[in-house]
Amino acid sequence: MKIGWVTVVLLTGMMLPIQAAVNAKLRTFVLNPIYSALISFMVGTLVLFIVGSFMASQGQVGNLRAAGNAPWWAWIGGALGALFVTMAILAVPKIGAAGYSGALITGQLFGALVLDHYGWLGLPKTSISPSKIAGAGLLLLAVWLLQRK
Repeated sequence: MKIGWVTVVLLTGMMLPIQAAVNAKLRTFVLNPIYSALISFMVGTLVLFIVGSFMASQGQVGNLRAAGNAPWWAWIGGALGALFVTMAILAVPKIGAAGYSGALITGQLFGALVLDHYGWLGLPKTSISPSKIAGAGLLLLAVWLLQRK
């Protein structure tokens, strides 16, 4: 197991319910979930611009022009991110941060199992196994338990 990467991803994952709660709170001021998501993306874009500028000043450059050679589906990440953030804004006040996170993680796992199994979007094929199905089932159970009173 790659403990370092797993730890960083776990810590990053802990930020997702915080992001969702922060954006949901912003909605209570701007009233519209799309406006709240827009503000979130504008702040994120500004942060990426600053970090990217710093990296470029350190000689770490990329090739933005090469993005034009990417397949069409490589361009939809931002749209999927907008859907993700907007859904968080709408769902967290209704099902809570834990319910939202549980359902989100479960959905991510089911989607990832399908992507891996078929090798879609350029991923290496990794067959679905009984243990992976059991893990996904346990996550479904967790979502159900999180929603019980």
